[in-house]
Amino acid sequence: MLRQIIIFSFFVLTTLVPLTSSANGESTYKAVCIACHAAGMNGAPKFQNNRDWAPIIKEGKVHVIAEAYNGVRKMPAKGGKPDLTLEDFSGALIYMVNASGGNWSDPTEQEYIKIKNKLSKLSSKK
Repeated sequence: MLRQIIIFSFFVLTTLVPLTSSANGESTYKAVCIACHAAGMNGAPKFQNNRDWAPIIKEGKVHVIAEAYNGVRKMPAKGGKPDLTLEDFSGALIYMVNASGGNWSDPTEQEYIKIKNKLSKLSSKK
């Protein structure tokens, strides 16, 4: 019986938790990002367009999340939603990247520290 509980728990943690994360990224994308990224408004990389996203993906997860959250090119900070958390923003960005040829996972604690340090440097330049 204990073995069955352990197997079931492992299944839940490895299957359902990532699905929840992806679902949150998708819902944030649909609520905030779709307006620009579906059509490529103002030069935004189009959702599911591998060619648009390839050079961005090469820049790396930490760099891209920090730069985009801060606002980059014609994209406003936090995608134009001032109360969007870094975690929700990251989920939406990762959802778009993975739908467009990337294979990124949610940021680790260490990566979030690096992202926040980079954001701190970017905000001091403004």
